[in-house]
Amino acid sequence: MSGVARVGQDADRFTCCVRPKGRQQQLSNIRFRKGLVYYSRRQLERTKQAVQKIEPAIEAAAQTQLQAQKQIAWAAAQRIRKTLDFRSWTPRGKGLVLLNLLVVLCASNWVVVKDCEHSFDPYLFALFRFTVAAAAFSPFLKKALSSKLIRRGGLELGFWMALGYLTQAQGLITTDASRASFISTFTVLVVPLLAGASGKAHVKPLTYFSALMALLGVALLVEKGGAFTPTQGDFWSLASAIFFGVQVFRTEIISRRLNKSATMPLMAAALTTVAATSLVAAAASHPQELQNLLALPGQVHAMIQGGIPWWQIMYTGLMSTDAVLMIEVVALHDVSSTDAAIIYTMEPVLGAGLAYVVLGERWGSLGWLGAALIVASSLAAQIVGTEDEVAPEPKQKQIKGGR
Repeated sequence: MSGVARVGQDADRFTCCVRPKGRQQQLSNIRFRKGLVYYSRRQLERTKQAVQKIEPAIEAAAQTQLQAQKQIAWAAAQRIRKTLDFRSWTPRGKGLVLLNLLVVLCASNWVVVKDCEHSFDPYLFALFRFTVAAAAFSPFLKKALSSKLIRRGGLELGFWMALGYLTQAQGLITTDASRASFISTFTVLVVPLLAGASGKAHVKPLTYFSALMALLGVALLVEKGGAFTPTQGDFWSLASAIFFGVQVFRTEIISRRLNKSATMPLMAAALTTVAATSLVAAAASHPQELQNLLALPGQVHAMIQGGIPWWQIMYTGLMSTDAVLMIEVVALHDVSSTDAAIIYTMEPVLGAGLAYVVLGERWGSLGWLGAALIVASSLAAQIVGTEDEVAPEPKQKQIKGGR
């Protein structure tokens, strides 16, 4: 046999041995793939069956969670609604909210009056303001005139209130609204000092110390550039605080002699007196204009039509005067005087903040230190240094005039 024939036989044997093994491997791979597909399908079917079994439980849990979230949201909405519903609040809570509103109104009063005095006479502004304020209380004026005690009390309180308001307006011409608002807190120190001087109460030493600290605070407040540079407006503002202190002190005494039903008539008489005093002050400060007005009454219509800041007059007359008086009368029936005193000390802080934003007034570090001393002295005098009355009497709620 030749070599070529031998090689051909060997190739045939190799082919016979290799080809069957290749086909077996292919068949094995095909069977493996079929088995894998079958296994995957079985697993998918089992997974679907498992999901179908737990799907109702998942839906039930989701519904339960959704209901719980709805209940939580409903409860929160009810709490918010109850919180916003002023009628559901406790009397003390209502009183605290009203006193905070009062403080905002009083603080805004400084900015409005200061801003208006740049373009309008302060005495004429006071005349229009308190004429509007007195007109709102006019329904109670008849009862005030029918009682001699109410009439006399209203005249006296109105006189002190008028002095306080007019000196306040005069002071704001040459001093900042923020400084004037802090100086006005000296009122709370004047009242116990007057009570001690009149023998109505024993004044504690802390009250005198608080007064000295408040004066130091005023000195720091008017400091500028390392020098003590007070303006005439600062002295007018201090005088205004003293007059208001006398008014508060006399209000306490007069209110003890009257019933609670006399509160509104007393305020009507007082505001009417303030309006009348403002008329006298305006006439005295503008005698020539008064003569021209009397000679030509037709000028009144032209004056009313233009040049008068009516919205500022209406705001200060109805809001920072009448509304403040009404709010204070209502709120102090349910809020203690200590709580009210703490709230009142925020008035100059808010006044200074509004003056900072609206009027662009700025202080130095010593000015803020002086303001802090004034507020701290006021708090100490009202909370810790309260005077002890010599002969306690049944006392009605004290009424302060709106600032």
